[in-house]
Amino acid sequence: MSCPQCFSGHVNPGAPTGRWDTVHGLRTYIATPPAGKSPKAIIVIIPDAFGVDFVNNQILADHYASAADYLVYLPDFMNGSAAPVRTMISMAHLWDETGSWLSKPYYLLATMLDFVPFLIRNRFGVCWPRVTGFLKDLQQHKDAALPVGIAGFCWGGLHTVRLTHNTVETKTDSGRALADAFFTAHPSSVDVAQDIGNVARPLSIAIGDDDAVMGMKQVRQAESILEGKDVDTSVVIYPGAKHGFSIRASRAEPDSKETRQAEEAEEQAIAWFKRQFSMIE
Repeated sequence: MSCPQCFSGHVNPGAPTGRWDTVHGLRTYIATPPAGKSPKAIIVIIPDAFGVDFVNNQILADHYASAADYLVYLPDFMNGSAAPVRTMISMAHLWDETGSWLSKPYYLLATMLDFVPFLIRNRFGVCWPRVTGFLKDLQQHKDAALPVGIAGFCWGGLHTVRLTHNTVETKTDSGRALADAFFTAHPSSVDVAQDIGNVARPLSIAIGDDDAVMGMKQVRQAESILEGKDVDTSVVIYPGAKHGFSIRASRAEPDSKETRQAEEAEEQAIAWFKRQFSMIE
């Protein structure tokens, strides 16, 4: 999670339409289907490093809810310690080749003051129990007829992939999987051999071929591993897309390649969830 692309990007100019509440002990942004529509499924978003207060993540939750009549939860698995949005500004100045080199030390220090605490406070071992605990409570209290999907991005990608493993931690006390379908875009910190190698539940991956975190050699390795599994999986590669493209791409120009690819990743996730949920008896 230490690459510049993990903390770079743009803020979506849109406005969220959801609401806030405490769900299973965590502060949670909630997006609901359009008025008069009943939820067809529940989606839990495990976000990127900028967490639940990042407007882009909230708007994505709204899109999932409105496009497919899903009840979408965006819980604060980071317990208030997400990377602040100002980190994107510092990172942009730090890597701006046209800027003054005299200002680089300032922006480097500013970035590190945000980056290092984030890494310490949001280690996998710290946040994983919050993720699994939330999902276990969700399975216990939700409408039994509603399937559950997980959508994880960047930082949340590793959690999403690990949730596809067939382990005690990823099941309820009765042995039920904590979710039915899984989608991740540009996941971070994934050990392909171990994490992808142990995938045992339906997983779809969206990744750019210019991703600085998960390079094409790793992507091809992941594809090869998944193709040999007796479980439904997919890997969609977006030409020219960088790490974070599905969340933090510029939306300034509606017809731009960046905008289209971010929208296509949304469509990929929704289509994947619909496909998997349709097969649940």
